[in-house]
Amino acid sequence: MWNLEKELMLPSPLVSINLPLTIEKNIHLYIKREDLIHPWVSGNKWRKLKYNLDFALQNNMQTVITFGGAFSNHLYATAGACALLGIKSIGIIRGEIDHQNPTLKFCLEKKMTLIPVSRSAYREKEASKEIQDIIQKYSDAMVIPEGGTNQLALKGAGEIWDELNHQLAIKPDYVTLSAGTGGTTAGLLSYNNYPTQIISFSALKSDHLEEDILSLTSHKNREKLTMVTDYHFGGYGKWTEELIQFIRDFETISGIPLDHVYNGKAVFGLLKMIEDDYFPQGTTIVHMHTGGLQGLAGLEYMRNKI
Repeated sequence: MWNLEKELMLPSPLVSINLPLTIEKNIHLYIKREDLIHPWVSGNKWRKLKYNLDFALQNNMQTVITFGGAFSNHLYATAGACALLGIKSIGIIRGEIDHQNPTLKFCLEKKMTLIPVSRSAYREKEASKEIQDIIQKYSDAMVIPEGGTNQLALKGAGEIWDELNHQLAIKPDYVTLSAGTGGTTAGLLSYNNYPTQIISFSALKSDHLEEDILSLTSHKNREKLTMVTDYHFGGYGKWTEELIQFIRDFETISGIPLDHVYNGKAVFGLLKMIEDDYFPQGTTIVHMHTGGLQGLAGLEYMRNKI
C-alpha cells in the first residue's frame, strides 16, 4: 500500500466496556477505537480515504478535490492525509470561510486550498457549473465525494470486519455505529459473507438514509441492517445540553471521548436501547467509534460564540 500506513495504529484497539448498566443487563459491550488510528486521519475517514488516495497515487494524480461543510471531519482528514503524502488538496466549502474556525485553520495549515461556493452550487455538487468550472482547472485531479463515500471507500470500510474477526474470539451479535452518508455501514454490509446484525444510528434527520445505504450495497445483506433514527438530537451537527452532559459523563466513567455529531448520539442511543431491554441478556455488541473528535474544538468554538 502506501507509506502512511506505517504511521497508523492498526489494527485499531478493541476495548471491553463495563458500565453499571451493561453489568445489570448482562450485556457484553466492546468499543473498537477507530478514533485512535491517527490524530489527523482517524476513524472511518482513514478507512474511506485509503483506497481513494491509493488510486490517486497509482494513477499519478497530484491533486485531490473534495467537499465539506465548515467543521467537516472529511475535509480535516483529507487535508492531513494529503499533506503526509505530498498531494495537493482542494476543499470546496459550503458558504463563507471563517478563518477562526479550528477545522478550517487546520486545513489551511496543511496547505489545503479552500474554495467557497454558493449554497445552491454546493447542493448540486459536480452538476453545478460553478463547481464544474473549479474542477476543470485541475486536469490531474481526483474528485472524492462529500464524506468520502464511494465504492473505493466501501472496500476500505469492509476491512474493519477483517480486523474485528481476529480480535474477538466469538462473533458479536451486533455491530453498532453512527451514520452520516452511510458509507461505513455500507462497507460492512458489502463484505462477503458478512455474518452479524448491524444497527446504524442516523446522525441526521433523514427519511432516505437507509435506502441510500442499501443502494450503495445493491441491497446486499439488507436483512442484517436495522436503521435507528430516534437519536439525531435535532439534526446533523445539532446538539442539546443533555447530549453534551452525556458525553462528559461517558468519558468520565469509561475514559473514552465521544464527539457530539456522530458517536455521542450513537452511544447515547445504544445505551438507551440496552436500558429498554432491546437486547437479550448475554448479547455481545461491538460499537465502532468512527472518530470525529476534531469536531470537539469546533463545538467549543461555536459555544463561545453564542
